[in-house]
Amino acid sequence: MTDPRVLQFNDCAFVARAMVRAAGRAGLQWDYLPPEKVRPMTAAPSNPVLARARFVPYVAQRAARLWKADAVHVHYATSARLLRERGMPERPYALTLHGTDIRKQWADPVFHDEIQRAIDGAAHVFYANNDTAANALKARPDAEFLPALVDAASLPAWQPDVRPNIFFVSRWDDDKGVERQLGLARQLRRALDPEVRILGLNWGPGAARAAEAGVTLLERMSQEEYHRVMSRTHVAVGQATNNFATSEFEALCMGLPVAAVGTRLARPDDGSTPPVLEGTEDDVVAQILEALSDPEAAARRLAGSAWALPRYDAAAYVDRLEDLYRKIARR
Repeated sequence: MTDPRVLQFNDCAFVARAMVRAAGRAGLQWDYLPPEKVRPMTAAPSNPVLARARFVPYVAQRAARLWKADAVHVHYATSARLLRERGMPERPYALTLHGTDIRKQWADPVFHDEIQRAIDGAAHVFYANNDTAANALKARPDAEFLPALVDAASLPAWQPDVRPNIFFVSRWDDDKGVERQLGLARQLRRALDPEVRILGLNWGPGAARAAEAGVTLLERMSQEEYHRVMSRTHVAVGQATNNFATSEFEALCMGLPVAAVGTRLARPDDGSTPPVLEGTEDDVVAQILEALSDPEAAARRLAGSAWALPRYDAAAYVDRLEDLYRKIARR
């Protein structure tokens, strides 16, 4: 069989885009339909006729792209129902459960049946987070771990700024361990010289409290600008949970020292955990202070990029995914 025509449908944290870019560099032309082209991203108008009419161009585009595809990779379970709407050609699909869909919505009676139908209808199911393994395997016993991939080739080189700074890379909300994040920010502000900047995103319900804790908030920005800010950071601070997301893996791939309160779950495939500065808030503060004195030495000791690149760079998964798409396209 020739190379299957593949459509990456929807996206979460630019994971699908990273996969498409890596495939392109490998000579494969996977199609890509990002979230803003899958469905309207703005609130519906009050007029019910206009509310329905605004879906017409999206439905037409979805159908056109599906007709050209042999296999589809759906990102996030609630997007799978869009493949089954009237006028859509039937195509086999792989599904990646990206987090909230299997972590929370699958257990919610309001969403459960829709999520389970998406899982049951998939030719293959992946789950992207260590902490969702139990739910994913209960919903689909043959579900496979596929981490939140990044496009390492597009990341800028790590070049710490002259002025030392720490960057909290996650949004400020419960899913990211906001209370422990805020506690760490307060301790860091007390422990650090005023010259050291503590940066974070103006994103999430805890953002105002982060500012009160001494964090300089940056407005949400393009992914490219976000990566540029990260590349000038001395130490990146990840979410205070037992799991990391795309931002932390991008920082690790760049080679930054990464710190995070708590400990991380082991990967289900090889049992490894991210090499980061971790422990209690006090432990993490002490380790960050040490790392700021010589960030390059801390980075060499942690060897984050050597651990992360073979595990999270999308380029390492292109061949494996292409083989899967070929198999499901035969169905």
